[in-house]
Amino acid sequence: MASSCYSCILDRAKFEADILFCDDREKREAMEELLDFMALHKGVVPSVVGTEREEIMKRRSKNPDPYRDMKAESNRVARELIPLARRFYEESEDKLEALIRIAAAANSMEWGVKGHEFDVDSFDEVFLDTLSENFDGDLEEARLRINRFEDILYLTDNAGEIVFDLFVIDRLLAMEKRVVIGPKTGPILNDVTADELEEMTDHPMEPTGPVIGLSLENVRPQLLRLLKDEDFLVIAKGMGNFETMTEFDDMLKGRLIYVMRAKCEPVSAEVGVAQGTLVVRAV
Repeated sequence: MASSCYSCILDRAKFEADILFCDDREKREAMEELLDFMALHKGVVPSVVGTEREEIMKRRSKNPDPYRDMKAESNRVARELIPLARRFYEESEDKLEALIRIAAAANSMEWGVKGHEFDVDSFDEVFLDTLSENFDGDLEEARLRINRFEDILYLTDNAGEIVFDLFVIDRLLAMEKRVVIGPKTGPILNDVTADELEEMTDHPMEPTGPVIGLSLENVRPQLLRLLKDEDFLVIAKGMGNFETMTEFDDMLKGRLIYVMRAKCEPVSAEVGVAQGTLVVRAV
């Protein structure tokens, strides 16, 4: 874990505590419990500490889904922006690149990350510019892999973003791909859950677990089989998946694509880009 991860984890804890608690004592005690956990688990992957932070906040606030309202608002805004995404796609000469751009740009929809500003009320003003930003990474290799594989496991990230992901997935299906979607098992941060996704689509899905990112220790056997299936391309959205999957992505070599905005300093340093860059990485 990079040194800057500690302050980022605590900043997000304070962001959530201010939402969930009115009394400063409650905020302080939640933060102190997180600090105790961090002191006992030095050097672990940041998402492991982040998952524990979420459990502390949910348990102490007795709120099983602290981001519920934010997720609903993100989905509402995203639905209003889908016509812009559709127009961008239809006017693009390179349809596959347009889809990858839409998927990456949508990963901007995230609160509480140190160094990343997101305002759901003004996202419509910057969305088209975001779609046209320079990409860093393996765009051509990503294109080749999407064309080559017929089966795709699409690991999702945030609410709001999922609206754009479903747009992308529908176009992949039109390319005669078979897509299995991997949402979260239950509420964690503002990530989309299986229950929420079921209200939005009837596409096949296989939930990935109740943690930030992806932990092989927490996945069901059905998902593990998909991850190990050499016929499946895996598209992993967001920094949480990147942080956790880089621990075991050797087993996915040649069939994994990370798609994200590198919103934090350690992740951007790891992939070798400026903070805030849209990234596609083929592993």
